[in-house]
Amino acid sequence: MFGVGVFATLIDQFIEFGRSQRGLAEVTLKNHRQTATWFLEWVGTRIEHDLHRLTADDLAAYFQQGPCAGWSRASIAGQVASLRVLLRWMRDRGLCPAKLAESIRAPRLYAHERYPVGPAWSQVQQLLGSAQGATARDLRDRAILLLLAVYGFRSAEVRCLRLEDIDWERETISPPRPKQRKTGIYPLTREIGVAIIAYLRHARPPSQHRNVFLSLRRPFRPLTGGGLGTMVRVRQSRLGQKLKQYGPHGLRHACATYLLAEGFTLKEIGDHLGHSMIRATEAYAKVDLASLRQVAEFGMAELVAYEAACAARETPFYEVGDLDALRVVAELSLRGLS
Repeated sequence: MFGVGVFATLIDQFIEFGRSQRGLAEVTLKNHRQTATWFLEWVGTRIEHDLHRLTADDLAAYFQQGPCAGWSRASIAGQVASLRVLLRWMRDRGLCPAKLAESIRAPRLYAHERYPVGPAWSQVQQLLGSAQGATARDLRDRAILLLLAVYGFRSAEVRCLRLEDIDWERETISPPRPKQRKTGIYPLTREIGVAIIAYLRHARPPSQHRNVFLSLRRPFRPLTGGGLGTMVRVRQSRLGQKLKQYGPHGLRHACATYLLAEGFTLKEIGDHLGHSMIRATEAYAKVDLASLRQVAEFGMAELVAYEAACAARETPFYEVGDLDALRVVAELSLRGLS
């Protein structure tokens, strides 16, 4: 029986290729490494060390019985995409059958099928209130929670925030965005500035690390994703909050939902959250209850009749193969070029 140790060198070569040849972000490489480790460890128990024996049935069994079994469709789709990258890399080096990557299909996903889940703003305020104390834990956690809730920062943006990313003279804060290879810039509000200063002066331990937020126990080091997530979830649980999604990302959803309720546009919210594409923000339209209620109250019969009248008045109907109609379209296009 062969474990992942047999393939350790192969995985390292795969990751180095992604880093040096494709320029992938470290977070993407981390996901690729995890996928490769899970997959090769699992298939190694079935085919030993001969990857040429891999078949489409092995891939199907992996997703049905392997570590991804029971995952959501969205999570499985992500694993399929990552596994395809690995299989194509191995294919190009003659390490596995040629068409394996094309033999797996990801579950079908629908645009905006998932409802943005986050705590109510009153629950966010309650969470912030739980960190009002003067202990080192409260001082650190309050600054973190404010960044997550007010700015909607991602967990990684808070964890990777460095001391030099805060410009005290210009009163700005610039979180790094490793996935997008850029840096955001926000005005540093007085309340958040005061919270960070209180942490830096009274709670942050001396350290050579430049990250703003460090662990509370020795050896002092930057927070991990699991550590920050546990901090938020533990506080929410101790408050007795009943949520569909616990953790820091829920606060990002809560921030977007609150801004939408306050009348900000999706473009403004997307800019605030650091979205590079508007479709990443469109999901929050589903939680705009005021606008949805207006749509529900609008007479649908009137809307259908209006749309039909517009179509009949503005859009001529041409049968397929109607040369005269096609000529009209062609002449119209030519006039637009002259």
